[in-house]
Amino acid sequence: MFTRRPSGMTLIELMVAITIIGLLIVLGAPGYSTWITNTRIRNAAESIQNALRLARDQAVQRGTSARFELTSASGGADWTVCIPAVATPTTCASPLETVQQFNSAGGANLVKVGSSTNLTYATDVSGTVSAGTGITFNALGRPTGTTPVVRIDASTSQSGSRRLITVISPGGSVRMCDPALSQSTSPQGCS
Repeated sequence: MFTRRPSGMTLIELMVAITIIGLLIVLGAPGYSTWITNTRIRNAAESIQNALRLARDQAVQRGTSARFELTSASGGADWTVCIPAVATPTTCASPLETVQQFNSAGGANLVKVGSSTNLTYATDVSGTVSAGTGITFNALGRPTGTTPVVRIDASTSQSGSRRLITVISPGGSVRMCDPALSQSTSPQGCS
C-alpha cells in the first residue's frame, strides 16, 4: 500500500527561500537605483532634445521666431516652447502662443539641467541654469542672438550616474551625446 507524502514546503525550506530572495533584493537595490536615476537623466535629455527640435520646426513651418526656454529657477528639467512676442523675441514671459510645456516632476525629477554658450565638455554646468535661459530659432531654423546656448547638460548628484549633453549646432541641428565616451570609439560620444 502506498503512503501519501504531505505536499508543500517545510518551515526550514520556506525560511531558506525567503533569505535567498532577501539577499538578492539587497544586492540588486544599488544597481536598480542607479538604473532608475540614469533613466530619469535620459528622459530629461530626450525631452529637451525633442523640444529643441520642435522649436526649430515650429520656426521653419510658421516662418517666424520660435523659442525653447528652460523654466525652472532651481535648475530642473522644466521647459517651454513658445512663439515669442515680436517685441521680445528672447523670452517666453508673455508669448503670442505657448506651443508645449514640460514639467519634470513625472519622469525626470531630481535631474539638474544647466546650459552653456561654449562646448567645453569637461566642465559640468548642470544645476547652474537660471529661469528664462533658452534659445530662439529664426524662420530658417537657425539659432539667433549674440551668444546663443549651444549646450545643455543633464545629470544628478548621485554617484555612479551619467551625464548627457544636448548640443545645438550653429545651423540649428540638435544632437545628444555622452561626455564619458569618445566620438572616435562611439557615435554617442561627445569629443
